[in-house]
Amino acid sequence: MPQEVLSLAKAQAKLARPWTHTVLGQVDDYCAYLCRFQGTYHFHQHVKDEMYLILEGEAFVEYQGGPTIYLRKGDSLVVSAGEVHRSGTHEEALVLMFKARDLFAE
Repeated sequence: MPQEVLSLAKAQAKLARPWTHTVLGQVDDYCAYLCRFQGTYHFHQHVKDEMYLILEGEAFVEYQGGPTIYLRKGDSLVVSAGEVHRSGTHEEALVLMFKARDLFAE
């Protein structure tokens, strides 16, 4: 049975507040999350890798005690499991994240 076609514009409309996300799809135990970033999130870490893909705007990933990586539209970055990091923006960004489906529960 074919899967439903998802509209990125409709998914984006669900993201009314900063640091909210919606699931675009799931492949095995991993999900594609559409996220709205604005401001700076707190430092945290995950037990599995996660990937950022910037769709609109600019964002950064700051590693605790390490570098800050700046990302523009079209850029991607994988944060390895166990790395203490935080993400943020100076304005606002729309980000596609690929991560294990249970990582947002941490």
